[in-house]
Amino acid sequence: MTDTPMHQGTVQGPIQVTVGICNQRGLHARASAKFVKLASSFESEIRVTRDGVTVDARSIMGLLMLGAGIGCGVDIEAEGPDAAEAIEALSDLVARKFDEDQ
Repeated sequence: MTDTPMHQGTVQGPIQVTVGICNQRGLHARASAKFVKLASSFESEIRVTRDGVTVDARSIMGLLMLGAGIGCGVDIEAEGPDAAEAIEALSDLVARKFDEDQ
């Protein structure tokens, strides 16, 4: 039996983080559009889950159907070559309240 070393860049499983929606209007149309635009810039498959309902992060209708208002927690999961970068960028967008003034 030969030992095969693990190399960086080996495909790994999905990365997941739970974030709290903290902007005044929650995950409304404008916030969802910003989320979709950013998610679409990554190659990885990205999903968002709330209360057992999972949607594609590139679907504005899916995100709106989650009904995630202020104070809700959502799980963001990414799997693919740039999953870590996607999770970091999307989590940051949520933490910045989708760059909204209110």
